[in-house]
Amino acid sequence: MKPQKVTSDLRAALGHDDILISDVGAHKLWIARMFPTHKPNTVLISNGYAAMGIALPGAIAAKLVHPKKNVIAVVGDGGFLMTSCELETAKRLGLGIITIVWVDNSYGLIEWKQKDLFGKAFGVYFKNPDFVKYAESFGIKGYKINKAGEFLPLLKQSLGTKEPILIEIPIDYSENLKLTEKLGRITCPI
Repeated sequence: MKPQKVTSDLRAALGHDDILISDVGAHKLWIARMFPTHKPNTVLISNGYAAMGIALPGAIAAKLVHPKKNVIAVVGDGGFLMTSCELETAKRLGLGIITIVWVDNSYGLIEWKQKDLFGKAFGVYFKNPDFVKYAESFGIKGYKINKAGEFLPLLKQSLGTKEPILIEIPIDYSENLKLTEKLGRITCPI
């Protein structure tokens, strides 16, 4: 799926009071640029030191503080693997959070930057486990999106969950360099 479509579907499904926590990775840039925020503290993005792995623990914390709000963690597969064991915490505490894993089998943001600077990438590719089976090993429902039209209905159906849910989405990050080219043509008129 294209990052633009996933981001648009997220905005279409979530209410203005719902909370989205973005991990660090290429998806962070798409969310920061294309996900309209209607109220303060409803979209949390790790900037500054930008530590990968923040979204799932952050979503757990957000749900503990705001138990009546829908809370979604958006993570890349690389960042998710850094703190995925926290699915056990979410399950044990009975927290109805949704974790959406954007899968590209790489550290997408690092790959994006390397290709932009050097024309090629190195040391950013890896293999993933079966994320649905991984979620199920914690007693959590897991879903894999196979077609773009499946995501929004599943997300809407999952909102209001009383238990954690994981949704795996294959992402087409070929759009990353197109965004870089577009933004590179924008110049300050001053």
